[in-house]
This record gives sequence, C-alpha cells and structure tokens, in this order.
Amino acid sequence: MNHPLLRAALLLGAARAPLSAFEALRDRYGPDALETGGEALLGRLELRPAVRARLEELLRDRDWADRELERTKAAGARFLTIDDEGYPPRLKDLPQPPIGLYVRGAFDFAHTPSVAVVGTRKCSPYAKSVGEALGRALARSGYLVVSGGARGVDAAGHIGCLAENGRTVAILGTAVNRVYPSEHRDLFARIAERGALVSEYPMDTGGDPWRFPERNRIIVGMAGRVVVVESPEDGGAMITARLALDIGREVWCVPGRITETVSKGTNRLLRDGAEPLIDVEEFVQNISGRYGQLMLDLGESVPNAAPELSTDEKIVLALLQRQGGRTTDELMAESGLDLATLQGCLMTLSAAGLAVPAGPGRYSAGA
Repeated sequence: MNHPLLRAALLLGAARAPLSAFEALRDRYGPDALETGGEALLGRLELRPAVRARLEELLRDRDWADRELERTKAAGARFLTIDDEGYPPRLKDLPQPPIGLYVRGAFDFAHTPSVAVVGTRKCSPYAKSVGEALGRALARSGYLVVSGGARGVDAAGHIGCLAENGRTVAILGTAVNRVYPSEHRDLFARIAERGALVSEYPMDTGGDPWRFPERNRIIVGMAGRVVVVESPEDGGAMITARLALDIGREVWCVPGRITETVSKGTNRLLRDGAEPLIDVEEFVQNISGRYGQLMLDLGESVPNAAPELSTDEKIVLALLQRQGGRTTDELMAESGLDLATLQGCLMTLSAAGLAVPAGPGRYSAGA
C-alpha cells in the first residue's frame, strides 16, 4: 500500500469515519485529497458532524499520522488496512468493517477456523469453569479462540486456550498498548505471544465505556461461530449474540438456572433459537465433524464451491449469505422454489458444509 493511503486510513479510522469515506478516497478522489482537498472534499465525503470535527482536528496536526505510525511500531504493533493481505477476511462480512486494525502479535488471521467465547464480566464460578473448558477443548482441536480480553468469561476462554498452547485473539476496547483491566497485563502479554491483541482504536486510547459494545462487532466478524457462556439480559454478550445472528453466524448458548439473573440473557437466546451447548466435548466434535476438524478457514467458502452447484442451489446459498437464520417458508418466498426443490437444495448445501442449522427450522450459510 502506498504511504498516502495508509495515512488516510489512519486519519479516517481515528475519526471513526465510515468505510465509504475511505473507499471514496481510494477509488475516486485519491488518498492525497484528504490533506489537500479542504472543506469541499470533506463535504463530499458526507461525514457526520462529530466525525468531521475530529477529522479536521487531526488534519490540522500535519504530523499526526507519522507520529501514530512511530507509536505503533514502538509498541511492537502494526496497522493493517482493509486492503492489506493480512486483514482478517471475515470482517468484511460486517455492515461496517473497520477501515484499519492495530495488531500486536504475529498471527495470520486467514488460515484458522475460529470460535468466539463470550459472556459476562461478573460471571459465576460455573461459567468460569465452562469458559476455561471451552478454551482448552477448542485449542486441542486447532481452533482459534476469539474473545474480548475482559474479566470473567472472556478471560476464562483465553486462559483455557493458552493452557493447551492454543492460539487466541483478544479484541480490545482500548488501544493495543493499554492494559484494561490492569490485572490482565500478564494475560495480554501471553495472548500477544500465542495470537494477537487487536483494536481499531489509535494508540494510547483509554477504556471509555461506549467503546466496548462497539468493538463487539469485531469479535463477531472474526469468528465463524459465537458461544455465549453466561449473560444477563442487558449484558454486552447479548449485543455480540444479536450482531452474530444479524450476519448469519451460528450462536450457541450454555443453559443456566432460570432463577438466576446472570443467566436470563443466555436462556432467552436459547428460547429464540440459539443452539444449546450442553457438553463441551460434544460441541467441539459437532463443529469439527461438520466442517472438518482442522480445515483451513479461508473466508471464501462460497466462491470456491459455487461452480459445482446448480442454479437453484446458488440462489438458495446467496439468500443464506445475505441474511442467516432463514426459515424454509422465507426461502421459498424469496427464491420462488417449491418445497421439494428447496429441501433438495438445502440437503446438498448442508452436505457440502455450505448451509447449517441456525435454530429450529432455520438455516444460515456455513462458516
């Protein structure tokens, strides 16, 4: 990538601009236009007032992008734009993927199947033990464990994975050179050695409360499926689960006691069609048997399989990719296929791992 485009990605990312602004500079105006185009260019980018104000502030400091690159390097990190080969390919499934990511670690995101393990910070001892067991079992089977580096369930998943010398990635609500919570300093160092610390936020950014729900979309985007171990109804993990369902990711939940507030969120997700996780080893065997235990997850299952599919099967697969959790009635209405033909298509796609159950009577595109 040329240097002006890298500078543009850093500036736009720091201002929390939408991806469309970066694409406009890259494809239409040229990356230099951000620093030379003035008010007219900023107007054409159609930025929200707060984003525009922050971007104007950064542009007044002519050396900000260069200093940011120096700070990133000094922290042992690197900055990947959405056009870089190392950018996690699954993130492009999101409605608003990050323009760029700060990465501390040397992990290759493209070639490992992944599972997100999430849940409440104030978890029960039971949830902590399940989180650790999940991390261990997934690591033994070659899966990347994705979580948020927070207290509680997040930490348990990371710790369990590391205990088996597995690979794990923490998506942070701070900069990659900040440790939050402070007691996770050693844990973050171990994660960076065995996987990566990842953030969309500029260096030295602190842990503002609103950043943690925002970063949850990156957890979802990077994972092939999401496991919610324990969550109250208003927990951050519920945001993660809803985002996952919106883009067609599988969501699994560990059932909890109906008398405990800390489990009301996960139990409601189960009521709404999430897959129940009632045995850790069985869960790992299930997803391993469905997709191949150590298959490479290249983030491009559909293009490679499409030439072998019939026209009807391609239509159904495209509908599942557009939005997961579709019922057969919805698929019939949208595809124009009769029930027998649709069921045949779903059987073929399921056998190829291109369609998976997403709750009772529902299907999503395979991960």
